[in-house]
Amino acid sequence: MKRHLLVVDDEKSILDIISKVFEAEDTTVACASNGEEAMAYLQGHDVDIVITDIMMPKVSGIELFYKMRKVDPFIQIIIITGYPSIKHIAEMLEAGACDFVIKPFDLTKLKTIVNETFSRIERWRALRKEWQEYRKKA
Repeated sequence: MKRHLLVVDDEKSILDIISKVFEAEDTTVACASNGEEAMAYLQGHDVDIVITDIMMPKVSGIELFYKMRKVDPFIQIIIITGYPSIKHIAEMLEAGACDFVIKPFDLTKLKTIVNETFSRIERWRALRKEWQEYRKKA
């Protein structure tokens, strides 16, 4: 099954680097330079994982997180930030963010986190399918 990733950051270089890495791994990657673009994209597309910066103009990554959760409570969100605040990181993790990465980040670490998250999503889908088949037989 094709993997779908949305990257949200106001730094074009970050969008370019992350999209190159994951497109090479057979992942559909969409990019948004702010929260408004991200929400517009999310309204019309399936997304498995969102990687979002916290500090962005117009809509912060924190605001975006809560807006995305209202649209899709199961979407997996990874936070990236160049301004690590224990308060923000703790708030996001408590609210259900998968993980966080501090900029400048190691691409290998980010790749590991994203691939582990995709693996978890695939396991959930397989379990859901098994459950649905079990219920049909019962």
